[in-house]
Amino acid sequence: MAGNATRFEGGCLCGRLRYRLERVKSAYWCHCTMCRRASGSAALPWVSVAREDVTFVSGTPAVFESSPGVARRFCGNCGSPIVFDMARESDVDVTIGTLDDPDRVPPTHHIWVSSALHMARDLGAGLPHYDGERPSDG
Repeated sequence: MAGNATRFEGGCLCGRLRYRLERVKSAYWCHCTMCRRASGSAALPWVSVAREDVTFVSGTPAVFESSPGVARRFCGNCGSPIVFDMARESDVDVTIGTLDDPDRVPPTHHIWVSSALHMARDLGAGLPHYDGERPSDG
C-alpha cells in the first residue's frame, strides 16, 4: 500500500465532491431500510471515522435530514451518497464505494440484518451478523 496507510481519499461520481479521511476505525455492511433506500442498493458498505477526521477538499455536499438528528450528505449534482452523520455520535460513516481504493478497507461485520433482503444474504459471507447495531466492544 503506497502512501499513508491511515489516509484515504474519495469522491462522488461526477467528481465535484472530493474528500479525505484520516484513521478509519471500522468498516461494515448496513442492511437497514433507510440505507437501502438512500443508496438504491440491497445493502450499503460504510467506514466509520471520527467526525474531525473527514475533510471535504473540493465541493460542498448537499444535506438531507433523513430523521431527527440524522444528516445524509451527498453530491447535489450526481446524487452520490457520501456521509451518514448522526448528531449524537462522535463518529460519522462514509460510503466505501466512493473511496478511490475501496478494497483497502473491507467490511468486517454486518448490522441491521433483521432488515436484510434475501438477495443480500451472501454479501460478505462469513462475517459476523448483528440484528441491530454492533454490540459495544467495551
